[in-house]
Amino acid sequence: MKNLLKSLWLIGALCLLSFQSQAQFEGIRISPDAKISLITCSPGAELYSVFGHSAVRVQDPALGLDVIFNYGTFDFNEPNFYLKFIQGKLNYKLSAAHFQDFVYNYEMDNRSIYEQELNLTPEQNQQYWLFLTNNYLPANRFYLYDFFFDNCATRIRDGLEKTFPNEVKFNISQLDKDLSFRNLIDLYLPPQPWGDFGIDLALGARIDREATPYEYMFLPDYLSKGFANATLTQNSKATPLTKGQKVIFERDPNQTPPAGFFTPAVALWLFFAIALALTILDYTRKQRSRGFDLGLFLVTGLLGVLLFLLWVGTDHQATANNFNLLWALPTHVIVAFYLRKQTLPAWVTKYLLVSATVCAILLAAWPWWPQQFHVAFIPLVLTLGMRAAYTVWLSKQQPVQQIQKQRT
Repeated sequence: MKNLLKSLWLIGALCLLSFQSQAQFEGIRISPDAKISLITCSPGAELYSVFGHSAVRVQDPALGLDVIFNYGTFDFNEPNFYLKFIQGKLNYKLSAAHFQDFVYNYEMDNRSIYEQELNLTPEQNQQYWLFLTNNYLPANRFYLYDFFFDNCATRIRDGLEKTFPNEVKFNISQLDKDLSFRNLIDLYLPPQPWGDFGIDLALGARIDREATPYEYMFLPDYLSKGFANATLTQNSKATPLTKGQKVIFERDPNQTPPAGFFTPAVALWLFFAIALALTILDYTRKQRSRGFDLGLFLVTGLLGVLLFLLWVGTDHQATANNFNLLWALPTHVIVAFYLRKQTLPAWVTKYLLVSATVCAILLAAWPWWPQQFHVAFIPLVLTLGMRAAYTVWLSKQQPVQQIQKQRT
């Protein structure tokens, strides 16, 4: 709760500090001494901030101007805010705020801030300034956010290319490590094991495509590296895009909380151990823990319903083609209620046989699926397959037991 309140306070403070009117920029022509920089903020402690942040700073001492343009904000007052957020239809917007207020908020959150001044001529500075202020107009500032392809980092990259068409070249082939989008975000998730688990659960096979070095720049760190290696045409010559990096604020590493021991893998392997012990006990008694099976298949089925809705019921591209639905079958919800009964209908037994077979195939072909699964799914799939297989076996034993009782 403390972290949630801190996050909401930070977002609220940034919104309050934002400029409220485009009129503050109307008619302004920046001086030849103006500087425009890429600002890169290090990852934060919370999941929403773990991938870092990018923004653009415009500083003009002659005008007393020091403003930050930020593509990573949204309006809490937008109608149906939460519904649009879930559906992937929430508009993000370009906001503008005083740079020192921006710095203060990131210092409070213990996140490093780095600056790379763009190596632009006064005329190029003016061109990019006009692009930013035009982008800040109420009619232009909103956009449909996409984490991988249209976010706070890619907007800056794309905006610079629109301002200087065919003049910016990103020389970043050396960054190519044959990484997929999932591999790239996994680089930032070790401090967030439960967030990593949730992302791997909700996001489908589309993010397992290998990304190009150009696409790496959806992450602020790689945008910073891209700018550091880029060139811009000036007087028919390719010149470095940036003048180097300067530290505005360096985080205190001693304030970083350590990752907890109770990770999803630990939790689910413990769960599997409990399920295994329960299955062994059931076997010795020739019975079935119906309450456990009801809960297991009901929760897994509801999870499958959620994953299916994220695929077909939202505009989130990354949640499509989710192979986790092979084990989190939405139909488990229906079967769960039949598992309360002592004697199962024949079709339920056949269903469980198919489910156990799918789990076995899934585990056997684990490294070759087109989607990279989280390692913590292994004990969960084992548990589902084991309970389904045991229930099928026990169902076949029951007629034999009844015949034996009748003979005795």
